[in-house]
Amino acid sequence: MRKYKLLIAASVFIAVALVICLVVAAVFSSLARRQKPAAFDDADLIFTRPQVPVESNAFLTLLQATNELYWPTAKDSQLRDLSDNTNWDDALAAELLEKNHACLDLFDAAAQQPFLLIPEPGTFDEAYPYLADWRAISRVKSIQANAWFRGHKEKEAFDSALGLVKFGQQAENSGGPIIHYLVGAAIKTSGLLRIQQMAAQTTLKETDLLGLVRELDGFKPNKEGLTNALKVEYQLDCRLLDDYARGKISTMNSNSDRTMMAIGIKPIFNATKTKMEFARLIRVIRDGNSKPYGEIPWSDMPGMETNRSMLKRVIKGNIIGDILFELLEPSIQSLSKRKSREDVSVTATQLLLALKIYKMRHDQLPESLSELVPEFFSQVPLDDFDGKPFRYLPGKKLIYSIGPDLKDSGGAAMQKGSKEYDLPFPIEF
Repeated sequence: MRKYKLLIAASVFIAVALVICLVVAAVFSSLARRQKPAAFDDADLIFTRPQVPVESNAFLTLLQATNELYWPTAKDSQLRDLSDNTNWDDALAAELLEKNHACLDLFDAAAQQPFLLIPEPGTFDEAYPYLADWRAISRVKSIQANAWFRGHKEKEAFDSALGLVKFGQQAENSGGPIIHYLVGAAIKTSGLLRIQQMAAQTTLKETDLLGLVRELDGFKPNKEGLTNALKVEYQLDCRLLDDYARGKISTMNSNSDRTMMAIGIKPIFNATKTKMEFARLIRVIRDGNSKPYGEIPWSDMPGMETNRSMLKRVIKGNIIGDILFELLEPSIQSLSKRKSREDVSVTATQLLLALKIYKMRHDQLPESLSELVPEFFSQVPLDDFDGKPFRYLPGKKLIYSIGPDLKDSGGAAMQKGSKEYDLPFPIEF
């Protein structure tokens, strides 16, 4: 009797397993036969690389500069402090600048060349070791600006900081994927911060400060640089998706492994569908470049469906593509915040310089930013997060942006544990 029961149980188990296998096979067979989505037009997302003469391209000159770079890793923390103008050490700054004399000469020579265009990227996971060198050279340049300002060479110090702003924008425009835009934005912001700090103590004439306000007009949000970086990133993403769909995965050791991989993922991965989602995402960010962050139509973005069950994802027929998209979307969306932060930093720097001039003339700050119109600005500068006039609190000696939370917190800076904060810029004069 016991053997009979075991036999019945085993038969039931086998029958259930067979039914499950048949259902799974039917689902995968249906997915594999599902009609592929029609090809779509993504010509507007293709970056056309300009033809730049070698002698006009700063890239090779910057490579030469990196070969001359002196940045001892043992002193990295101390040197970063010098770059940030904290824990200043005259002897260490003098030593660093002396040993980077050739590097800085080459950097200045690169700044005179009209273009900065990197070699065309080849793969999605390509490394760009020169980016770390660009960041290190920018820190040396920042130390130079600090040293000159401390040595009462104020005009040279402001020129050096403005050179950082220019180089940062060149890096954003260098024809690379998003990482180039982000590194460029960090360099550009560091130059703006140096100008803001020096503006508080400068004794430069009004005409020099007004000239800086005018020059900074050319460094408003770099829409073209961000758009081109998005295009390059999109093209590299598409190349990866196509390679993945064909089984051209670097971890596969043989042609048979690649073939089996390609056949095996067809029911659960559709490269064209995934590219279409990426294209929708890129276009929303690209088209939002000309709008304040708060006016970008985020509802037009393809949404992440993280609550969907695994079975529903499988039935949809593009589970791998969905996962890849969901990994990418948050980082892409954050670029709009980065763009608005950059614009806010440029605007705040211009405002601080204009307020400095006003204070020099009247020995007091204005009651309203409208008093800077029309001499300094055609209208009160706008906050790129909500498109409204920049906030000003003369009593607190503060100008500020409402920041990415789009809530006016009275100029409160980010604090641990709080998600509501503004981007304040103190008026320290």
